[in-house]
Amino acid sequence: MSVIGQQISITVQAWLIFELTGSALQLGLLGLARAAPATVLGLAGGIAADKFSQRKLLTITIAIVGVIWTIFATLTYSGNIQVWQVLALVFAVGAVQSFQQASRQAIFPSLIDHRHMSSAVGLNSAIHPGARIFAPVLAGYLIDYLGVPMQGAGVALYIVAMGSFIYCFMVFLTRPRDIKRAQGANGLQDLKDGLIFVRNHRIFFLIIGTSMTNAFFAGSHVILAPVFADKLFGEASGSAIGYIYAAGGVGGMAGALLGGSLGGIRNKGGVLAGSALSFGGAVIVFALSPWYALLLAMEFLSAAGNELFVVIGQSILHLEVPNEYRGRVMGIWGMTYTLAQPMGSMQVGFLANAITAPLAVAINGGIACAIALAGVTRDPQVRAIGRERGVAAQSRL
Repeated sequence: MSVIGQQISITVQAWLIFELTGSALQLGLLGLARAAPATVLGLAGGIAADKFSQRKLLTITIAIVGVIWTIFATLTYSGNIQVWQVLALVFAVGAVQSFQQASRQAIFPSLIDHRHMSSAVGLNSAIHPGARIFAPVLAGYLIDYLGVPMQGAGVALYIVAMGSFIYCFMVFLTRPRDIKRAQGANGLQDLKDGLIFVRNHRIFFLIIGTSMTNAFFAGSHVILAPVFADKLFGEASGSAIGYIYAAGGVGGMAGALLGGSLGGIRNKGGVLAGSALSFGGAVIVFALSPWYALLLAMEFLSAAGNELFVVIGQSILHLEVPNEYRGRVMGIWGMTYTLAQPMGSMQVGFLANAITAPLAVAINGGIACAIALAGVTRDPQVRAIGRERGVAAQSRL
């Protein structure tokens, strides 16, 4: 329910900004509003996840997010929503969610037996693209057909709020196993130790770094879905935007399920490299597509490649990072979504405003491919993942 709400909210936010302004630049500012809080709070949340009860942190922060979505829904349904209010409320949600991201990731080993980690990560990862198959389309239909568009958007956001409250209750019911936690009271030193740990383990550094650059450059294209829908579909309706997100949901589901089934594969490094390259390559074709149908197909392929990389990379981190560092490492990993992709959305929006959306997205996809070629594709330690001894043992510089 929470992820369904999240996917609905992404569609509604993009539609609202484009409906109120018609500007790619304003879509970029929407990305900035999502990203700005994570600059500080993403890492702070990682420190908290290592020191305190992840269940309690999640319960409190999810409840707060539910209240914010309720306010957002009420303003939208009444037709009084303004651009600055959209940006402010998205900023508030981003602030709270960036603080909870590390706890949401780090709680996994407290709930799941390590023997089933790859399958569990794949199943969890499939939830997001699975919801994206139908949730954006539902949002689009609510916007287009339920009363006036603003009322439909408001109802969609009330569904988002309801999903958050259900998520809060379900997390409250969990009973995670006790794990070893970081000691000491110096938060800055804890943060420094976490960053040093990632830096000193080359494979962890490359996996997290590639995930962030993928999100910043290639993943940022989705913020411009209204622009491409308007160009190729003829109008930036809620449905036209929703179909683009849904195509990504189907592809992401396929990539997540494939990644979850590859837990025992020996050539994990090759899969990481191939999925990163396919992600960036598909985004380039997406940008240059002259037809709406081809654009949907490329969104499917790009999402499949990205989700496959995420599942394999995240399962490696869960299995190899020690418990006392896991919150901080997963906090850094989580900044892929709370910082890197929203910041990428900002830059691609600004770039699209200057040189057109297709050219901006194509350039970003090319940069993502180049970084993958220079990093995970060429590195011998990454290529050896799954073939030799544990990652943590072999990856120290």
